[in-house]
Amino acid sequence: MNCLEFRRRLLIDPMAQDHDLQAHESDCPGCASFGRDLRAKEVRLRHLLLDVRVPEGMAERIQLAARFDHGATRLQRWWYAAAAAMLLAVAGSLLTLWSTSLERAELALAQSVFNHIDDEAHHLHEAGPMSAARVNYVFERFGARLTGEIGAVNFAAECLMRQRNGVHLVIPGEMGPVTVFFMPGELAETKQMLSSARFEGQIVPTAWGSIAVIGERGEPLSDLGERLAAAVHWPQTAKGSTTVNRRVLATADLAQQKDS
Repeated sequence: MNCLEFRRRLLIDPMAQDHDLQAHESDCPGCASFGRDLRAKEVRLRHLLLDVRVPEGMAERIQLAARFDHGATRLQRWWYAAAAAMLLAVAGSLLTLWSTSLERAELALAQSVFNHIDDEAHHLHEAGPMSAARVNYVFERFGARLTGEIGAVNFAAECLMRQRNGVHLVIPGEMGPVTVFFMPGELAETKQMLSSARFEGQIVPTAWGSIAVIGERGEPLSDLGERLAAAVHWPQTAKGSTTVNRRVLATADLAQQKDS
């Protein structure tokens, strides 16, 4: 597949899950950037469409006009019926759009996870392990804390996933490094299985967002996402947040600079 064909097909359906498209995107940095930008615009457009609301009292105003217009002609009465039918059609279309947008939002989140791993692939080769103090420091920036054992951590940092900040970990696995994203505010209904040409994993829903665990194909991830969720206490106030308190971050950064 060449770049022209890739972009033509992606413009038709930005969220298309096609093996040929994924293969070309993984081999072509220019088209990968084009695909990420196009999917981001698609998500924003869908959110804008979901904000469309029928004006309050529209149905009551139509009924009131019909009661006072006893002398209306048959054409006028037909118009009222057509307007009511149109409102029902709009409502049905919005419900369908809402359902489709949820499905595409899940696909967009999965693609964002893979894109983030590709963009920061150098972290997969971090030697590690990091100190427990550094790992705790990253979680504390969100008001979270470790309440259980999560094992060795080769890399830990705050990262931006779509429009929200979260925690990015790389831990050792049997087949190679395993990437873990703690994503507050990214709510998922059920566990979602992920797969690409190189990686496979899952997105696990939590009370405050979701956790993504991704490893090389064949990596035995099993219930890793659930175990990590149980090992970290994440404040419910983080649900849906997009930023962290600036004063807390500034104080934490200053403390880290002094320690280094």
